[in-house]
Amino acid sequence: MSNDPWEGLFGGFSKMNERFERMLKEFMDGNMPNVKTYGYTMYRGPDGVPHVREFGTGFDEPTPAPLPEGVREPLTDVTVEGDTVRVVVELPGVGKEDIELETTEESMCIRVDTEKRRFQKTVALTTAVDPESARAEYNNGILEVTLHAKSKGVKAKRIDIL
Repeated sequence: MSNDPWEGLFGGFSKMNERFERMLKEFMDGNMPNVKTYGYTMYRGPDGVPHVREFGTGFDEPTPAPLPEGVREPLTDVTVEGDTVRVVVELPGVGKEDIELETTEESMCIRVDTEKRRFQKTVALTTAVDPESARAEYNNGILEVTLHAKSKGVKAKRIDIL
């Protein structure tokens, strides 16, 4: 393992460049059966360590199942402020009684299935949450869910040496 701090920060870019070059070659050769998307999400975890997560279909992993016909993926935003996790979802044109929410410690699933509107999305949360703490408000097409982050463990205790 390298002791070079720059390797830890920028070391993954060579893999990203190789993958991009391969995708570009496939595209130019006409060998791409489907449109591919590819990108990175960067965030700071609850432990303060920066994380980089790949997303999309531009790499050799199973492609997630596409959404059923007529179902749209709503725009979402997840933020962490202290011990509060906030998920904001745009769901225009639906009533609050039409929204189904389910949450686990790691993710939240949003579903709407009405005659005129169909939305569905599972959102990965960047920190573990307490599902029992969930509070949701819906106003003018914007759903806002707040949850409490799970405690990071017991506080440190000073130990006296005898």
